[in-house]
Amino acid sequence: MGTDTTGQDPRIGVVICDCGDKIAGVLDTEALRQKAAGQPGVEYAARDTYPCSKDGQERICKAIQEYQLNRLLVAGCSPRMVDKLYHQAVQSTGLDPSYLNVINIREHVAYIHPDDPAAAAKASSMIEMGIARLAMTAVSPAHTGQVVKAALVIGSGLSALTVALALADARFQVTLVEPTGALGGSVPDLQERTRELIAAKSQLVLEHPLITTLFNAYISEVTGHPGDYEVRIQYGDQSTTYEIGAIIVDNGAQTKKMGATRWFDREKVKTQAEYETELDGAIAPGKMLEPDNVVMIFCAEETQLERCSRVCCNIGVRQAIRTKQLKPDSNVTILFRELYLGEVGGYHEAEFIEARKLGVTFFRYRRDRPPVIGDKTVDVLDTLTGEPIRVPFERAVLSMPLIPNDNSQTLAALLGLPQDEAGFLAEPRLRLRPGRYADPGIYVLGSAQQPADTTEALFQAYLTSSRTARFLSQDTISVQTPVASIDPVLCTGCGNCPQVCPTLAIHLEKRDGLLSLSEVDELRCIGCGNCVVVCPVKAISLPGWDNIEIPAQISAALQSHPNGPV
Repeated sequence: MGTDTTGQDPRIGVVICDCGDKIAGVLDTEALRQKAAGQPGVEYAARDTYPCSKDGQERICKAIQEYQLNRLLVAGCSPRMVDKLYHQAVQSTGLDPSYLNVINIREHVAYIHPDDPAAAAKASSMIEMGIARLAMTAVSPAHTGQVVKAALVIGSGLSALTVALALADARFQVTLVEPTGALGGSVPDLQERTRELIAAKSQLVLEHPLITTLFNAYISEVTGHPGDYEVRIQYGDQSTTYEIGAIIVDNGAQTKKMGATRWFDREKVKTQAEYETELDGAIAPGKMLEPDNVVMIFCAEETQLERCSRVCCNIGVRQAIRTKQLKPDSNVTILFRELYLGEVGGYHEAEFIEARKLGVTFFRYRRDRPPVIGDKTVDVLDTLTGEPIRVPFERAVLSMPLIPNDNSQTLAALLGLPQDEAGFLAEPRLRLRPGRYADPGIYVLGSAQQPADTTEALFQAYLTSSRTARFLSQDTISVQTPVASIDPVLCTGCGNCPQVCPTLAIHLEKRDGLLSLSEVDELRCIGCGNCVVVCPVKAISLPGWDNIEIPAQISAALQSHPNGPV
């Protein structure tokens, strides 16, 4: 039997959750309580209908003080749902959160074994294993770090500019990195309103005293931990390291190019971005729109069969309206497979209705029979009659998918961000982590994570700016969670552990001699245990899940069921 840091023997409390009838309707929770009460070191065992409720938490705290408990096991639902609640509750009693263990007998037993007689034995075994682990576990020390009151914004799209201004207005120093020579980034929806907003916000950014704008710049290195990053930025022939507290990524998206494999007459066939330039040119004095017959083909790329770029339909409808306004006698035909116009009754539906009133023809084509572009006509199958139709054109406009910018993969590697199947960046899903882990202070928004129109870009910007401001308003970050520990005597510097760390928390440091030494950044570590598994010399340990606690759980399981698992 182990002892806590004060030298006291374990005094363990066990609370069995009924969860209404979700658990108690399947398992005999009173029998589980009685069996848990007879385990070594258990001084208190109780059932509770909803221990995660405010009243339930108060009852737990009262029992800890009354029975002088120094360790607590709660058997109920998923720790991801209630772990943070219990940790906050027990801290008020002085109980170290390391001595709290939440095991899941709802999803792992009650839900999946509703009619299995062995369910009770499994639940009992899980509780006994949890008690054995608590009896042997040690305290995980708290890890703290400072928060630098500065933010880095990567990109200069509408979302990025809005966030930069909001943080600067909140008195945080902001560094904005733009890979090109001008603000604005890529404008995926090409709305005139978007351009006006970007122009206005760009001027405000350039004039704001707390915003440093770096043009023709890129990130070359990122080190440090949440709240205190060191970011090396290369701009021109200069390279400077900035101390950054939070990082916001809005590197935008780009239109996929047609490629050299297309045989189309490029004088007649344009992408939406190219046609937008043509429409802008027709506004100039003395200019006019030339083509009389315009055919727009939505979802013109095979990849759009599986992944929608979400803004292409809106762009196409808007361009059709502009075409009719510039040349009312022109024939505009939109060939579509599906129309994505957002919510019913919204702004984009109104544009669709306006296009119909102006005389734009909408024609659906079949997924397995896409339009075929010829020299002078576009051939498409009539879905109602099954007859082929030829639509004449002088200008064919293809909606090509939006894809991640070229630097997305580099940013993902530098910042430890996941990418989806198309290569867009994704924010770490903090809701799927227990609450004791540190927020990395890295936020992805705008078209960096998926193509976004003006409304969505602004919504994300306001949300992200408030989240970032709240993060930066902290003076320090403190986490109480098991953190991987590396024995420098055993470490051979093989480099296996940095390769499997999902949060880039491990790096190699040079030391005297030929070998390097792995070191762990405590605030980045999430205690996943990947590094423990791949270490060939067993130099890495994870408090609470090492060669003491795990064998104790195995022994408890085997003693309960000597003939094998249930």
